[in-house]
Parts: sequence; structure tokens; C-alpha cells
Amino acid sequence: MAKQTFKISKFTNPQGSDAWRVAGTLNGERIRKNFKTRDEATAFRQKLNIRLLNEQNEGQTIWTTLSHAQNADAIAAVNLLKRSKSSKSLPFAVNYFLEHYKESTESKTIEAAVLEYRNEKSRELERGIISSRQERAIKYEMAKLEGFFTGRVIGEIQPEELKKYLDTPLGRSKAVATLKTWNNRRGYISTFFKFCLMKKYLAENPMLEVPQFKIKKSRGTAETLTAKQAEAFMHWLENYRGKQNKNGTWWGSPGCMVPYYALTLFAGIRPDWKDGEMGKLSCDAIRLDTEVIIIEPHVSKTNERRIIKIQPNLRAWLEKYPLSKYPIITKKRFRDMWADVRTQHHLPHDVMRHTYISMTVGAFRSVGDASLQAGNSEAVIRKHYLDSKSTKEADQFWGILPERHQAQPMSKENGRYILSFN
Repeated sequence: MAKQTFKISKFTNPQGSDAWRVAGTLNGERIRKNFKTRDEATAFRQKLNIRLLNEQNEGQTIWTTLSHAQNADAIAAVNLLKRSKSSKSLPFAVNYFLEHYKESTESKTIEAAVLEYRNEKSRELERGIISSRQERAIKYEMAKLEGFFTGRVIGEIQPEELKKYLDTPLGRSKAVATLKTWNNRRGYISTFFKFCLMKKYLAENPMLEVPQFKIKKSRGTAETLTAKQAEAFMHWLENYRGKQNKNGTWWGSPGCMVPYYALTLFAGIRPDWKDGEMGKLSCDAIRLDTEVIIIEPHVSKTNERRIIKIQPNLRAWLEKYPLSKYPIITKKRFRDMWADVRTQHHLPHDVMRHTYISMTVGAFRSVGDASLQAGNSEAVIRKHYLDSKSTKEADQFWGILPERHQAQPMSKENGRYILSFN
């Protein structure tokens, strides 16, 4: 399809009513004309396109039943086929148009398109095609897009307007989006416009002219806790019970947050408690009898089953704070306590998991074993975790026990610490 030379844009005139403007250039002459309705603007643009196509035609005298206007349209249509280097005939093109053209392509509003798209994503969520986190992110972006282009026809939105939209700070922030945020949001919007293109609400995808930036990925060492920091943190958690309510009660009981953090720190389970691994993990998956934690595919972020070895210190924590009494995710005030703990200790999102992987590699010097337990590729383990912790510090980490627990001598065998009772 030939790219339109003349664009239609909507604006508000000084009297406060909506109007449509046709703008473009024809043989060096700038053309700009306003209309009260979009239909009038569309008809004028069509005349300009026909005039453009007929400017350089060589005419010949033939007898025809067509009117002068119909003959001009036929010439313009043939020129369009030539310009696109199509070998198809004009009747074929007309038949194709009649079979595929939808009148709504000229009038679908952003509100109607977004509503249909959101309904489609809700169905995908029900079928398990996308996660609830993805659906929330899509709905949030679509709400912002709809608010920015309120009342606009979807086919009239131009690439430059979309660039301006992506440059506009989100929410209360005044900061310009980072390149990563730009790319992420661009991805959501691009998928939306592909949906509109498939539905024939668009003649062409404007997102093709919106850049996607190349970002050089960081190859640095992952941020972790030291063995001393981890020990101090876990002992602090044993006495943590949240904040005090106005009636004198506390959010939780001492040690209520220990199981959650013990499993993220000493088993490396991904910490997302809403939709991720920690939120989906069941008590049945933690098997103290065989000393393993089984992460099933429906729990795993990568949709692959993996088995994590329960080291003696994790077993000690889970025995002192049994899940039957101290659930992984408490029913009351868990989010408040989770946020309060992170704030008080300035904990980055994945610092517990990063520490687990680093200490596993440091203790057993096996990238392959750490990869299998953590659910990361060996390349990622080598890049971010290898040699970040010494064997001495790793041994100190895996010896962190609850308060008043007597440490036992340990040896290593097949990626496990074995208690020595001699």
C-alpha cells in the first residue's frame, strides 16, 4: 500500500469545537485546509491523492462509459498498482478491497480499540498465556495511552506523537524515562498496534517509526550480603514482629517472617510473593525427610522443574520455625511487614537470591550444580557469581543457625554439607 502523502489531524478550534485539518505538499505547494467533519477531510484528501497521481499522466483519447471523475479514479488506481510494482490487475485489486475492507478502519477510536484489546488480554490470562503481572502492566500502559490520546481515531495517531508520549514522565515523576523503560513501554504499545493492524483498524503500524534503543547490558557482579550481614539479619528477624497497632497489638509474632526470608536466602527461591515462586510455593514441596525442595514447572519462573538441596542450616531454621505454625506468607499484614523489613535493611529486590547463588558457588565450586538448583544458565552463573565469595566466607554463611543453636562440625559431599557427630 502506498504511503499517504496528506495527513489528517484532529484539533480544537478557537470556538472550542473539534475540527479536522488536511495538510501536505503537492508539487512544492503547501496545502493546509480545515473541515468541520472528518468525512469532509477524508474526501478532500482523496481528491488530493488522485490529483497527485494524475499530475504526470500521458493522456490518450478513448471512448468510455465512465464519467470524468470515475475515469480519473481508474487512472489513479492503475498508477497505485504500478507504483507498488504489483502485477495484479485493477479488477483483482477491487475484488480484494471489497472482501477485506472494513468501514470501521476510518473511525475506530482509541477508547474502543483499547477496550477490545484489554478484553483479549483478559482471555489470555484465563487461558494461562500471560501472567497476572503481565496483564496488570498491559492494563496500566493502556490506561495511560488512552488518557493521552482521548477521543482520537486510532488510525490518525502519528509516530511523532507516540515518541512524545513515551517521553512524557509517568505518574507524579518528573524524570524522563530511562532507555530500558522506554523499550519496555514501546513493547507494550507495539503489541497493541499490531493487534489493531490485524483487526484492520490501521493501514500501517506507526510504531515502526518509533525507535527501540540498544542497551549495553551490565556484566558486573551481583549485589550480595556478606556472611556477617546475613547472620545479623536472620537473628534480627527472630525478634521482629512488625509495628505496633493503636490498640497495643503487633502486626505479627516474633519470627513470623523467618520462613520467607530463610527460603529466599538459604534456598534461593525467587522472592516474588504475589505471582512468583515464593507466592506459588506450597509447604508440600519442602521435604525435610528427603532434604530437598521441589520447584514444579507451574511454580518456576522458567516453567522447568528443579530440585534444591536443603542444607543443614536451612533445616535448623525450618525446624525451629515450622511452617505449620509460621506460614511462608502470613495471612495478616504480610505486605506491610515485608515492605518494612526491606526499608529498614535497605534490601535490593533479589539480594537474598544473589547471596544464595554466590555462596553456593563459593562453597562447592560447581557452576553446573548452582545452575541446576537456582534455575539460571551456567553462563549467567559464571558472569555474575563465580569467584564473588571465598570458600571460607561461604562456609561461614552455611553455618548460620538460629540463636541458641549449637554449631556442629560439617564436611562436604556431593554439593551438601554433612553434619559430623563424632
